[in-house]
Amino acid sequence: MKMRDFVLERPQSIPEALDILKKAGGRAMVKSGGTDLIVWLHRSLVNPDCVIDLTKIEQLKGIGLSNGRIEIKALATLNEVASNPAVGEKLPALFQACMAHSDPLIRNRATVVGNVCSAVPSGDVIAPLLCYGAMVEITGPSGDRTLRIGDFITGPKKTALAADEIVTAIKIALPEGKSAGCYIKISRREALDIAQAAVCCTAFESVTREFRISFCAVSPRPVRATEAERLLNGATKMDDGIVEAAAKLAIEAVDPITDVRASREYRLAMIEELTRRAIKSCVEKLEAGGPS
Repeated sequence: MKMRDFVLERPQSIPEALDILKKAGGRAMVKSGGTDLIVWLHRSLVNPDCVIDLTKIEQLKGIGLSNGRIEIKALATLNEVASNPAVGEKLPALFQACMAHSDPLIRNRATVVGNVCSAVPSGDVIAPLLCYGAMVEITGPSGDRTLRIGDFITGPKKTALAADEIVTAIKIALPEGKSAGCYIKISRREALDIAQAAVCCTAFESVTREFRISFCAVSPRPVRATEAERLLNGATKMDDGIVEAAAKLAIEAVDPITDVRASREYRLAMIEELTRRAIKSCVEKLEAGGPS
């Protein structure tokens, strides 16, 4: 099917972009890196009248750090995020997810915010953002608002973003004290492939330990393994029995499908195994001194 013609707009500011969105009346799509959108356009999966390219807006570029929070702006690429020292030191699971995404050429174009807005269940960065409590910053004609990432993504390729709004940034509070995190992905080949299943685990240690576990490619929207987390967080001693029980509880949190990449049964088995590995990795890193 031939790609439908559309108008390409390149606004220079956020107010100009919002004005174009308003005039388009719901028939526009916003592009940052464009690695998902361009594929969808070529396959005629989406048919907008207008595509709004944000890459000329200086306010949406870069990564900021203030008051213990990191701000990943809408045009910050995966490679830029992975190269940021604060991400490498304090948010290792996000670093690993960025590096697990495709190959260096695509990581130089794909953006973290773009991946979140695409809301594809196999998006690598979504699971660590959920574990780290990321907040999505939104602006529109009615002003600014903020949503938790788990509330922002409402289903496969669906978000809570209104037709006249754009996402300007994602903010994350950097962990204080000892912490650990990892993102473990399985796919049919090492690079340029979409996850068959993946697990993110983070652990934070102050007076007590707090584990968080989330997933990629095994549920229609972002979810955490709350029962597994409760078991781990309530354990007075971390032994193999607790880890095994938590791994089995993790599969109850997901609802994978069978598709061309993997069967439902395979994905469930992989979630159990990857969760086991991820928990053990975080425990080892905490005991080694964290953050890592």
